[in-house]
Amino acid sequence: MKIEKLIVMAALGALCTNAVAAEDRWFVRPYAGLSQMSDLSSVFTDIDSISGTTDIDLSGGVTAGLGIGYRYNKHLAVELGWEYRSNDSEVNLADTSVFTDGNYASNIFYINGHYNFSNSGKWQPYVGAGLSWAQEIDLDLERNGVEQSYSGDGEIGFQIFTGVNYELNNNWYLQTEFRYGSISDIDLSGEANDPGNFKSIDYQTNTLQFGLVYNF
Repeated sequence: MKIEKLIVMAALGALCTNAVAAEDRWFVRPYAGLSQMSDLSSVFTDIDSISGTTDIDLSGGVTAGLGIGYRYNKHLAVELGWEYRSNDSEVNLADTSVFTDGNYASNIFYINGHYNFSNSGKWQPYVGAGLSWAQEIDLDLERNGVEQSYSGDGEIGFQIFTGVNYELNNNWYLQTEFRYGSISDIDLSGEANDPGNFKSIDYQTNTLQFGLVYNF
């Protein structure tokens, strides 16, 4: 059984523990935010009829996601979620071929643990960490209206985060969070008839996100 399936099964088991006895402890949170990613270097083969090293310059982007979780007590919670992210990119292949348009995007699933410092008062700070699984990471190269796409999947990474909830009432909270995530050594292969591949590319993210939490 693949490791991602084990992670999902373990998470579902944890989320279901005592669920019948504590239905009011479940929560759901949609969120959106600003994405910043580190510039990258990679080795590529047979793209634009050349091979060598590449520099990938990444600019700001956006992210959106949805999480569902369970609070064990006033301090500890676990959450399963999905996140989409996209950052604009410029790709320079061996200093001879440049794709000035494109994007670096992903669909990520994650399981996180939360530690809440306080369950009293309007402001409730927390920290957390967890594992992420790349359902798809995609790099699109575009030039003169022609696009080439390269993608990979199945890699495991991690994330750490800190944030604060602000209580609106017993059920609704506003949330602000800063998150760092990392997935390493991803291989991206050409989609459809696009030739070539990228080797050992990284996916490192910084996110400032804003969400709305509903407890039920």
